[in-house]
Amino acid sequence: MTRRAGTGIVALIATLPLLGCGDRSGDYPALLPTDQVLAEPSIPGHAQIAANSPDQVVADLETAGAALAVSSAEVTANTPVADAALNSRAETLRQRAAALRRAATACADLPDAPGC
Repeated sequence: MTRRAGTGIVALIATLPLLGCGDRSGDYPALLPTDQVLAEPSIPGHAQIAANSPDQVVADLETAGAALAVSSAEVTANTPVADAALNSRAETLRQRAAALRRAATACADLPDAPGC
């Protein structure tokens, strides 16, 4: 080994301990600030509305439920697309699912069989 190569190795070894020094702030998750941890519990603003007028809350929920029922009825009322390629792919997937069920049943009966 030449003197120059030996000097490079010594320099490399001398810098190895410095690799441990650096910013390690990414090693730990951000902690919740103490003022939030120790804060008194608070009631959200909309809770006062619910406490004062429960009938309004019920009416709002019924309105939202009715809107969801109408939109889901519209979705299910749409006719499915009659596409030969989609039907073919669906049938292929059904056949694959049936084959997987048969294989699972066979493996349950004979767990040491090939392919299980």
